[in-house]
Amino acid sequence: MLNKALHYAFILSGLALTSLGINRVYADNVAATAGDNPAIGAEVLAAPGLIDLGRRAGSAPIDVVVTLRFNHIDELDQLLNEQIDPSSSNYRKFLTVAQFDERFGPTAEQLNRVTSELQQAGFQITQISSNRVLVYAKATSAVVENFFKTEIHSVKQADGSDRYMNVTPALLPNTLIPLVLAVHVDNLIVAKVGAHSDSITGPIQGPDGGYTPIALANSFNFPVQNGDDGTGHTAAIIIDSNVATSDLNTFFAYFPIKRTGTITTKIVSGTGAINKDVDETALDTETIGGLAPGANIILYLIGALTTADINGAANQIVTDNKAEAVNMSFGGPEFKDATFAAALKQGNAEGITFVASSGDSGSNGGVVSWPAVEPRVLALGGTDISYSGGKYVHNTAWSSSGGGISSLYAIPAYQKGVKGLASTTKRNVPDVAFPAYYTDTFVSGGWTGLEGTSWSSPTYVALQLEINQVKGTRLGWVNSAIYPVFKKEGYATDFYDVSIGNNGGYSAKTGYDNVTGIGSPIGEALGTDPNL
Repeated sequence: MLNKALHYAFILSGLALTSLGINRVYADNVAATAGDNPAIGAEVLAAPGLIDLGRRAGSAPIDVVVTLRFNHIDELDQLLNEQIDPSSSNYRKFLTVAQFDERFGPTAEQLNRVTSELQQAGFQITQISSNRVLVYAKATSAVVENFFKTEIHSVKQADGSDRYMNVTPALLPNTLIPLVLAVHVDNLIVAKVGAHSDSITGPIQGPDGGYTPIALANSFNFPVQNGDDGTGHTAAIIIDSNVATSDLNTFFAYFPIKRTGTITTKIVSGTGAINKDVDETALDTETIGGLAPGANIILYLIGALTTADINGAANQIVTDNKAEAVNMSFGGPEFKDATFAAALKQGNAEGITFVASSGDSGSNGGVVSWPAVEPRVLALGGTDISYSGGKYVHNTAWSSSGGGISSLYAIPAYQKGVKGLASTTKRNVPDVAFPAYYTDTFVSGGWTGLEGTSWSSPTYVALQLEINQVKGTRLGWVNSAIYPVFKKEGYATDFYDVSIGNNGGYSAKTGYDNVTGIGSPIGEALGTDPNL
């Protein structure tokens, strides 16, 4: 998530984590959760600041996404555990897309049953994902309400945009309960990018005074400094804005950084145009591309940061299976999304690592950021980077680093037994941290200083590609590899401890803390550690 540094004082509208307080809740008269009641296809999104404009006209169109269930889910969960267990014969033996589809994907017959039910009810099927997991359909509001036994209202979000949502839980017909995992019948924006404006070889600072990829590579001894530059490995970026190629070329040429990897785009939804979130796209792409100059980068472009579009990108990434690390520099208050969680599982089974910024609002009144809070996502907190007396300083937390305790997700096995956690029963955020304050980015024809955990997240993605190159394999659900190394070795070789500063509700301290997690990875040491 991001801010402009120094003399760049303005804040891009709507980018702060607190600007969209969304979480999943049910109507007051519904006590169950979707996990308790498989008949509930969609919960009700509660977004502070929403203005209810009343029931949507029955003839108004609604876009719906239906998510089919995986098959043999117990077998899948067992495989995912074996893939992270060094004693298992399946350790780091990841699946191809074809293998995953054959063993766990919805069948053609199951898909036909779902689409037939929808068409008979009056839905028009507009698109089906190639892995048969997502069915996109369109119908009038009246048809949607009748089929899912819900009520659709028109609403105005805090940013002034007109949207629609279900105001009661959407229920699945009995015939679809065994086949359908979830439905999405709203188009609310659920996350914001976190780029806030505040302000290899080459200079360690750019024209605006911000630190550069060279500074990070030197400070944290990235494998690129020893010849592993990400060649043959690919990162994905989920984002809602494109970026000008000329901006990227100017950034790389300044330092200079010789890029040998490719940068391509794939439009998942929307038009793929450049918009107000271009700062984020430039930051993510320039960070990964600068730190891992041999790596390929694919921008998975979406129309908006809605659940439907984010899920569409995640599903496309795991279906393509070209990228082995995914950057998500956006967030909003935590909720649970079964469709997104399913994509994370498939991605982990294929060896894909998911990384997200932890937020830029500090402890944020106890509200942690999604998707960083997802246990299958590596949550990146923020530190301050400085250079004094010929040395980099690594032990200071960024004061706005997002961190805290989940109210929805149980503590994952990899965090159990770690000293310093604020909770021993719930998911703690973040996991690790990299500098958030501040970097120089070339965007929209000029240099600008940017700060935020939106810088921390792509920094780690670049490191993950280089570690994969060092190891000669993907690492997949890397959380379950990093924590055991920390538990065994502490700060002997692989991590810098961050023990100074706070984020409002939590203080940095020796060991794990809910400001910077474990601390900052030391790239080459972690990558070559046989225990990773």
